[in-house]
Amino acid sequence: MLRNRNEGMSTIPGFSQIQFEGFLGFINQGLAEELEKFPTIKDPDHEIAFQLFAKGYQLLEPSIKERDAVYESLTYSSELYVSARLIFGFDVQKQTISIGNIPIMNSLGTFIINRIYRIVRNTKFPE
Repeated sequence: MLRNRNEGMSTIPGFSQIQFEGFLGFINQGLAEELEKFPTIKDPDHEIAFQLFAKGYQLLEPSIKERDAVYESLTYSSELYVSARLIFGFDVQKQTISIGNIPIMNSLGTFIINRIYRIVRNTKFPE
């Protein structure tokens, strides 16, 4: 929102669309890039190793509706599942695990966090 002393409040044209497209870019590409940075975890004796597979992630549909998140003081979010592998000696176990919840942007280009509508802005400037 821009504040003009003479005209009151006004909005940036297309701001919600810009926000929403940026969020979709994060979900479709950026999230996988961040998950790829997750290192393989090994015990000191190198007998056990744990790996995540970024390409095997899945976001579930939100378990609640936007309006219910507002009325019940909740966060509008989706549960994130990632394919993982646990290696114990010669035994390899593959499984899909839940990492946690990711707030989901609504159609207004905002997030609902603990009932409050929030806008996230990037403070990192391009180099």
